[in-house]
Amino acid sequence: MKILHRYIYKELIGPFLFSLSIIMFLFLMQYLVKIINEIFGKGLALFTIFKLIVFNLAWMMALAVPMATLLAVLMAYGRFSADNEIIILKSSGISIYRMIRPALVFGAALTVFMLYFNDQILPDTNHAARQLFQSIRQKKPTLTLEEHIFFKFPPYSFVVDQIKKPLLSEWVDASKLLGPEYQTAKGVDRLEGITIFDNSSPKQTTTITANTGYMVYSKPRKALIFTLFNGEYHDLDIKKPDDYQRSHFEKQIVNIPAKNFELEEHESNFRSDREMNIKMMYANVIKSRSEIQSQKRKIKDEIQRQILPVDKLLKMAAVLPAGADTSALASLTKLKTRPARQRALRQLQRNKQTLKSKMSVITNKKRIVDKYMVEIYKKLSIPFACIVFVIIGAPLGIMSRKGNLGTAFSLSLGFFVVYWAFLIGGEKLTDRNMVSPFMAMWSANFIILAVGLLLLYRSVKESSFIHWEKLAKLFKWKATNVESGK
Repeated sequence: MKILHRYIYKELIGPFLFSLSIIMFLFLMQYLVKIINEIFGKGLALFTIFKLIVFNLAWMMALAVPMATLLAVLMAYGRFSADNEIIILKSSGISIYRMIRPALVFGAALTVFMLYFNDQILPDTNHAARQLFQSIRQKKPTLTLEEHIFFKFPPYSFVVDQIKKPLLSEWVDASKLLGPEYQTAKGVDRLEGITIFDNSSPKQTTTITANTGYMVYSKPRKALIFTLFNGEYHDLDIKKPDDYQRSHFEKQIVNIPAKNFELEEHESNFRSDREMNIKMMYANVIKSRSEIQSQKRKIKDEIQRQILPVDKLLKMAAVLPAGADTSALASLTKLKTRPARQRALRQLQRNKQTLKSKMSVITNKKRIVDKYMVEIYKKLSIPFACIVFVIIGAPLGIMSRKGNLGTAFSLSLGFFVVYWAFLIGGEKLTDRNMVSPFMAMWSANFIILAVGLLLLYRSVKESSFIHWEKLAKLFKWKATNVESGK
């Protein structure tokens, strides 16, 4: 029996790794197409792009492992059935239940691994991926100077008429006049006809022109450093146009702030629900539930406090003498009816608003609880899908009698769509308070498990659940009608 188990494990591991690599590749291509506009043209280092991809491989693996499990089981047991190995094993007295046992062990091992992965590794990688991606989005594209093109760095903007590559002798002479930032620069161009507009002051505009100059980006200063030669300052007061001033300079250095040209990774302690492990999320659930109970006690106390004056009034009315003169009381009541009613209505409105605000707090805290509970159940239900897919994949592969990737992918596609539709739809319904978090995340497992047990029972009884011959005849009949034009 150990030989049989090793044989089945061997047949499962190969298709599993092959399917996992294909699914991960598809996820990766989809992700790269999605973020290509965010990383293109920003001069990112290859190591930074590599880190971003590695961090995002974690959530891809969390989704791909259950899918690869179903594909591997379909391919393995489909090949067993196609090569009549199932019939040979059954004739040797080995039941289908015992044939599926190694696959269940394989699925259980993947479930245990994915439970640890989803709880301990996935949250940290999601957190790191989000921080890195935010830093990349804040980074500005690399600056490529072009002639007669305005570049804006509020409150500055500049334009260059000509860009020339200096000769070696010219660069040696010019480098003696430039600052230390230029010593490490490579291939600094000589700029001619430079115009810089300074709008930092709302009352005054300053225009700087220069015949020639050089520009370099300084990492320590986080600024563009212009070293200008033979230029002029033009100052104009907006409110006093007659006070126009012009000054000449032989050499001038202008610093234009240019933040986020270099990638700066920022650390953040904030974590969303997908960046927390189960322990962190459950601590937030307990905190929110305690706040809900606190608000309920406050509402109860508020209601009792408002009811007490009515009780006192009834008691006071009960002790009035039977023959008391009520004419003065009636006239007093008549005079004070309107102000008392207005005060009572205002008090009721205040009480209503207080209760409404407390109920709003309870509703928001319930949404927070549901959000975290959905994520907790998701971290548990998706790994258990490995076992569920084994239960449905093994009998389905035996019945299909085909072990190639195309057949396995075709059969599993429907289950993938149903499974992810239930997860996504269940999460939306939970947000609308229509379904409990448990049922939202576990209903897909329950439904597919029920179908899998039914298929397993039918395969053991050797009864055909899917009539492949009739399906083949149906498609053949439709193809004949299309060709004949009917």
